[in-house]
Amino acid sequence: MKKIALLLVLVSSITIVFGQKNVRQTASNYLKDGKLDKSMEAINQCVLDPSTAQDAKAWFIRGNVYMEIANTKDEKFKNLDPNPLAKALESYKKTMEFDPKKDYYGEIMIKLDKQYRNFFDSAIVKYNKKDYKEAMVNFGTSADVLDAVNITDTLSLLNAALCAGLANEKVAEKGFYIKLLNGKYKSPAIYSTLSDIYLKEKDSANAFKYIRMGLKEYPNNMTLFNSEINIYLSYNIVDKAMNNLNISMQTDSTNYSIPFALGTLYDNIANDTSKTAAQRSEAFINAEKSYNKALKLKPDYFEAAFNLGALNLNKASDILVKANNLPPDEQAAFEKMKKEADGYLTSSMPYLEKALELDPTDLNTLNALRQIYTRLNLPDKKKALQDKINALQKK
Repeated sequence: MKKIALLLVLVSSITIVFGQKNVRQTASNYLKDGKLDKSMEAINQCVLDPSTAQDAKAWFIRGNVYMEIANTKDEKFKNLDPNPLAKALESYKKTMEFDPKKDYYGEIMIKLDKQYRNFFDSAIVKYNKKDYKEAMVNFGTSADVLDAVNITDTLSLLNAALCAGLANEKVAEKGFYIKLLNGKYKSPAIYSTLSDIYLKEKDSANAFKYIRMGLKEYPNNMTLFNSEINIYLSYNIVDKAMNNLNISMQTDSTNYSIPFALGTLYDNIANDTSKTAAQRSEAFINAEKSYNKALKLKPDYFEAAFNLGALNLNKASDILVKANNLPPDEQAAFEKMKKEADGYLTSSMPYLEKALELDPTDLNTLNALRQIYTRLNLPDKKKALQDKINALQKK
């Protein structure tokens, strides 16, 4: 009796398997006849059944069904599924998983290649029309198509990331760059761009993470090294920023932005009242040297000229504040400090005049020079400057 029972169970299992294979064939027949709704229903029944859930042919047919739905122009089939392409790609992945002999690989590649080209070409059209968001979506989808057969399409992902940046889709942009890194594509630009995105989002942990990952891969890359400096500067990590800037200046002696950045750090210390007089004095000297070096490398550097002028102007203002706080009976000390302040104002003047020459409409420069001309009793210069200010204010 036990043997008979076992035989009955076995026969029952075989019947179920053959039953599902009949359903698979039915789905295939419906697909050939263009009855996508019935084909979808049949093939989903087939792949959900435990007896055919790992059947490569069933998953291949399912991929074909959803691919047809994704591309159909027949209105009655367009809404059969909200994302048929994703279902098609998922099905082809499953086919590959259960097809160790790669019997279906060639057919899948033919279908995917056609689909890939459709999305890639569409993305280029959208990009040329400056529809960057749609271009991003299509480039991303073309990458997804090849991902179904475990191919990382670096070209599509790079283009998708570029378009995401142009469309200001920062979350998507990060995602594409991370996909590239996960796909073993390496480039210093990816690390620095990712870090910069996170820095703008005030996510210091990830900003540092990707820069340091990049520096591990490319330890001598100055773009990454300077990106690390920018993070230090953004978070006011002064000591490390100064150290990196000094190293950068030795490595890249022609980059005017490096001594300028170093100058701004020393400038901040020179104006920091919490520092000792000796620290501020040393920082002033170093800031002046750094700004001058930046100006020597780039004579039309407005920011360096303005900051040099402002550095001396602030120094003069600091001395005048202290002089005005002296007791009335310390007239000699007052006169000495006033003379010292006027010396810094005189030093400030040519730099601010240079800055005004580079940008004649900058009100900060105009107002700073007006203070200097007033203080040094230069009425002709003050009048000419006031006329410029009045003319600008009327516009």
